[in-house]
This record gives sequence, C-alpha cells and structure tokens, in this order.
Amino acid sequence: MLADMSGVTIKETRHLVLSLQTVLDAVVHYDRRNRGELLGGAPMEAEFVRGVAHDEGLRVAVRNGNTIEWRHLNTGELARAIISYCRTRRIPLPLAGEKKLTITAQGAALAIENTVNLAASSAVETDVAGRPLRYARGYEPNAIVPNSLSEVCE
Repeated sequence: MLADMSGVTIKETRHLVLSLQTVLDAVVHYDRRNRGELLGGAPMEAEFVRGVAHDEGLRVAVRNGNTIEWRHLNTGELARAIISYCRTRRIPLPLAGEKKLTITAQGAALAIENTVNLAASSAVETDVAGRPLRYARGYEPNAIVPNSLSEVCE
C-alpha cells in the first residue's frame, strides 16, 4: 500500500510581517554591510509608502553631513535588506522559494512560496554493510499489519 505512493508535493507559504522599526533596522544593517549602497548616511525619520503600485516602499530622511535628504527605497531594495537581515539573525528562509514584499497597514509583509517534491521512500533491503536486514520474530515490517477491523479497534 505505501510502496505504491509515487511521492508527495508540499506547497508552503510563509508570511513575515515586519514593523517599521524592524524594516529600518534591516535597511541600516544592509547599508553598513554594503558601504552605504541604500542610504549613504544616518536615517532620521522613516515612513512606509503604500497604495501606489510603482511607488510602494519606504521613504527615509537621511542625514549626510549638514544636509537632510529624503530617499525612496522600493520593495526590491527592501526585500534584499530584509532577507539579508533574516539570514544574519538566523531566521530560516527557503532559498528556492518565490519571495514577494508588499506594504500593508501592519507593516512590510514578506510572502515566501515554496514547493517541495519528496520522492517516495524506497524499501530498505540491506544494512550499511550490504548484509540483508534481519528482524526479530514478531517485528518484521509486514507482521504489524492487522488482519481484520476488530484487530484495529482493540
């Protein structure tokens, strides 16, 4: 019965909802690791921008020397920073999963969809050394299968 299974497909969806402070921490962390690629200065103020499809992201007031400048980070840049932050904090994320970041009322929502195909397990006939498997009487793999419904209920 189990030997007839061809495999199992598992579709997993994860949703990580991050607050503004966590996203800003991720951006600052990413910025420090990449020599100022995103901000290039110290963040003073930040706010999520949502509702407009192409402008969704994060607006950040950045101090660079004596000037303060507003910068816009799109969802792609934020996703890179959040993924880097999660890896540094040892939050497990599937590498092969499709990742999409959206800005919601609760914060930045990172959705990760992953599909895993597991092959059916093959019956093991030999041990590590190549000798045939031997079982004690009554513990053979086929000896546990009940013969009737009454044996299942007892």
